[in-house]
Amino acid sequence: MFAKRNLRAVLIAPLLVSLILGSVESALASNTSTSRTTIRDAVVSTRITAHQVTFKVDGSTRQLSTNARTVGEAMKEAQVTLGPLDLVSTPLAASVKQNLQVQVTRIKVKHTIKKVKIAAPVEKIKNAKMMVGKTIVKAKGAPGLKEVDAVTTYANGKVSSVEIKRSTVLTAPVTKVVVVGTRPRTVDELNWRAVANCESHGNPRSSDSKYGYYGMYQFSLTAWKTAGGTGNPMDASAAEQTMRAKRLYKIRGAGAWPYCGRFFYR
Repeated sequence: MFAKRNLRAVLIAPLLVSLILGSVESALASNTSTSRTTIRDAVVSTRITAHQVTFKVDGSTRQLSTNARTVGEAMKEAQVTLGPLDLVSTPLAASVKQNLQVQVTRIKVKHTIKKVKIAAPVEKIKNAKMMVGKTIVKAKGAPGLKEVDAVTTYANGKVSSVEIKRSTVLTAPVTKVVVVGTRPRTVDELNWRAVANCESHGNPRSSDSKYGYYGMYQFSLTAWKTAGGTGNPMDASAAEQTMRAKRLYKIRGAGAWPYCGRFFYR
């Protein structure tokens, strides 16, 4: 009996060892497969969560592919440093999103104290006896001076605001007084010589045949006829040309001489 039992034990033992070893190998294979799957999934996950972020700072653009969770983390990765007053278009705690664009605005504040001129005020006194366009300076006046304490804010190097903290007048300005004529000029009082000099250097025989202008006042033939003239203006005397020019002025005003008409009032 004892011999039979020993024989069974001898036969069963190898089978048990084989079963145990098979289970261990199966478990190891399963663990290896699981480990590989986990690593593969992690790699895929990493690829999926990487985001493209663009930082616009200091006049340039920095692009970054990052796994950072927040804008602040991505900014550190891009080596973008912030000053105490700088502004960021997206909160630093905000989550990073695909194709996110972040604008950094550099802010600087400058405190200055400087002296500034105060323009002299101008007082105009109307005089009906003086012709329109004539002025007389009765009192020259003088600029003043003030001290200005200001804080200037710069955004990316450009002035964004100026805050005046204090303004103190050191010297008060003196008012300039000007007498201004209000009496309309008669046609005879207009500066015809200046207009003639502008148009033709005062030459009654001046001719611009290319554009069709003639005489001291460079009449067109149509304008000359409108003023009652006949023939060619350059063939008329200087006196007649001036008389016709005055008549034309009464009809069309200074606009008959688009460029030189400004000299009528000098």
